[in-house]
Amino acid sequence: MSLLSRMRRYFGINFLQVLQRELGEAAASASCGLDGVECRVLSEPETLAYATDPALELNAGWVRDAFARGGVCLGAVHAGRLIAYTWLAYADTQYTKRVWIRFDGAFRYSYKSFVRPEHRGQRIVQALHALADHPLLRCGRRRALNLVDLDNRASFAALRRTGSRTIGYIGYAKCFGRLLALHSPGARRAGIRIYDPAPSRIAARMRACPSPESSA
Repeated sequence: MSLLSRMRRYFGINFLQVLQRELGEAAASASCGLDGVECRVLSEPETLAYATDPALELNAGWVRDAFARGGVCLGAVHAGRLIAYTWLAYADTQYTKRVWIRFDGAFRYSYKSFVRPEHRGQRIVQALHALADHPLLRCGRRRALNLVDLDNRASFAALRRTGSRTIGYIGYAKCFGRLLALHSPGARRAGIRIYDPAPSRIAARMRACPSPESSA
């Protein structure tokens, strides 16, 4: 077990690498190492149908929430079977439970990439990132943003092959139910931060409740 894994396991501290690339740079990695793979945008009904397969690590509620926030799912389909996917976000997006990411309007966030184990190493993720660079999917954004666990060397290597580079780091942990986060200067300059939306939701509910004085 690596030092970072120990810190996560025993102290709940997580470290993320922040990567960016200019949209269009992934085109050089568009070729896939498996014949007959179709990389395309998936509709919400299609994604929900595929989500019934537990091996894909998706569930209907999560999929509906992602689409409701304006998310886009890109899938790699082989012989009618979804073998890989990645998601695109254009606004604040959930990273984990009670941990969300906010980013500058120049970015489009790529997240939750997955490839079935038997198809890993076939450049499928790179082909999906190349599809994500299509002008119709940019929506006025200039850069692609990814957050990668600092201990996940495979994901980092795959993103480097698409032209991504490290611009900063984020460390975070939960302490007594509160999110404590440190953002490197590079992450702050790029307008990227993680936050817990729960306090704002609680405050909104408190404002919506009448005070004892007003109800008297």
